[in-house]
Amino acid sequence: MLRVRNKKVILELLQGEVVFEKLVVAENLDQDDLTRKIVSQARSMNILIETIPRSKMEKRRTGQSHEAIIGFLKSPRTVSIKDLFDNLYGQGKEPFFLLLNKVDFPNNLGVMIRAAFAAGINGVIFQSLTEEFFNEDVVHFSMGTIVRIPLIKMSIFEALKELKKNNIKTFALQMGGRVYFEEDLSGPVAFVLGAEKQGVSDTVSSRCDKKLSIPMSSGIDSLNVSSAASIVLYEKVRRETLRIKK
Repeated sequence: MLRVRNKKVILELLQGEVVFEKLVVAENLDQDDLTRKIVSQARSMNILIETIPRSKMEKRRTGQSHEAIIGFLKSPRTVSIKDLFDNLYGQGKEPFFLLLNKVDFPNNLGVMIRAAFAAGINGVIFQSLTEEFFNEDVVHFSMGTIVRIPLIKMSIFEALKELKKNNIKTFALQMGGRVYFEEDLSGPVAFVLGAEKQGVSDTVSSRCDKKLSIPMSSGIDSLNVSSAASIVLYEKVRRETLRIKK
């Protein structure tokens, strides 16, 4: 099971109707408003709450002191791309996907997934080892959103084939591409982002519809992958918002 150690994140997940396996709460805990909300929400959802002595609680991530509340979640389950398409089309939603080509660092994965969830992404496709993708560090840096977003584990090449079959435009974020704010991002789209050092491989980008790049000032060759993802995701959101308002 995955541990969630941040009280604000635990409450956010509970309010998002994420069901924990259990909550472990320190005995004789001085309950502030946030703690009371967590306990109340968990009880209303019939989630098991265990109370144990603080000395037996786990150490914080820093190792300096014991936790007050820890939430335990099952690892997120992946879905098939077919089932996800059926669900989206059944709800009249346009596919808006993120494909990750060997993005490995938990902090980047987590921050990117939280930004993607906030931007309204309705599917993240990855091909990393499951244990590298579903772990407590990614849960921590995503602030829990990894369990709130549909996840598809499959080959990047198979994913690109399926996206093209469904008329979803695929954009590889890569140096030398067209400046992202000059490109038409309307309709169903999928952004493809690559590993921290290498970026999207040429083999992958050659199978995408187009390449996008983010202009840089002199002396800077690239952004952190999670920052780059946020820029293009929210450009898509901005365009859709303007389109709806017209």
